[in-house]
Amino acid sequence: MSFSLDITFLCKVVDNYGDIGFVYRLARALNACRPEIRLRIVTDNMESFSQLAPEVNAYASVQQYNGWTLYDWNADDVCTASFSADQPKIILECFQCGYPDWLETLLFKTKCRDSVQIINIDYLTAEPYADDFHCLASLTRSAAVKKVNFMPGFTEHTGGLVLDGPFASDRPAVYAAAHAGNSVQHLLAGFPHDFKVLVFSYERDFTPVVKALSLFERSRQKDSPAFRLRVFAAEGRGKKSFMEAWNTEKKPFAVTELTFLSQPEWDYVLCSMSFSFVRGEDSLSRACLAGIPFVWHAYPQADEYQQIKVQALVERIKPFFENEDAGLIEKFWYLYNVTSPQVSGQEQTELLYTLLDRTERLGICFSSFAQMLRRNGDFAQHLISYLDGLI
Repeated sequence: MSFSLDITFLCKVVDNYGDIGFVYRLARALNACRPEIRLRIVTDNMESFSQLAPEVNAYASVQQYNGWTLYDWNADDVCTASFSADQPKIILECFQCGYPDWLETLLFKTKCRDSVQIINIDYLTAEPYADDFHCLASLTRSAAVKKVNFMPGFTEHTGGLVLDGPFASDRPAVYAAAHAGNSVQHLLAGFPHDFKVLVFSYERDFTPVVKALSLFERSRQKDSPAFRLRVFAAEGRGKKSFMEAWNTEKKPFAVTELTFLSQPEWDYVLCSMSFSFVRGEDSLSRACLAGIPFVWHAYPQADEYQQIKVQALVERIKPFFENEDAGLIEKFWYLYNVTSPQVSGQEQTELLYTLLDRTERLGICFSSFAQMLRRNGDFAQHLISYLDGLI
């Protein structure tokens, strides 16, 4: 029996598109590494999947796409029949999503014909525990069902990040431009010389950000009158609050509102920016690998717990920067991720303006950080090598 030839993904969509986005990216990367791998994807939100991959039918209980078989998590009868006749060998449980009722029955309430290996793929974190948990075994309720943790991460002691398409290249923007779709290429081609800023964030008060961007544009225009800044406001939870702040501040710079983009189009846009504000897991990993200056908005949690995750990533990034620049990044990232409305807007504006003004030199450091991440290796290839070792 070859474990490496039969992989089933389990994915529940919790936060918009980041969960299924990671699954979609990893599935493509696995097939790129080993085309003969058979992939089945079980998700509870096929509609979100169809937004990232428009050829996917949002309403089908089972369908073929890209050589894979896609299943609706809640299609109990269809899934029970299919997976009973063809028992899964490797299950990738993504982000501790648990098991559908029908799979719970197949794994633990009926006798498995063969052993099953469950790989728990956890959320991306820069926290030290990722190193400790990587490849750590867990118990299940059946001797026939084995389980192990497999951690994406930022060190060589984790599985690393998925290195696909432009993100496997030392020149992501050049690669992305050569492989992007015509529509998004045409969009960005209309602004070849603009200082491009991507805004993809959770809800927050964007007034300090808008003021800093406006101040930066006016400052640069004193020396270069033709200088233009343009924000690309992405679809998502933070778009409304950004546009409200921009309107309140009397539209001080140009904004282009993006429609929802497929994953390859999104990758191209992200790689084409001068500066980015990103959120979530998949977009965070892409921003890290793109090698351009960015600010991360972590998912807001009770008691400001998100700051632990933010600080952990800052600690990974800081060694690539001069002390002063590292301190500026650390302080602004902290303020950007505070949920309290009492945080000084003026301080945020001043810090962000300084970061924007240093974009060129910061870009060299972010690029060095991206190169280190690529040296850590490809998550998909690390996963395949691990599975090969189980044979």
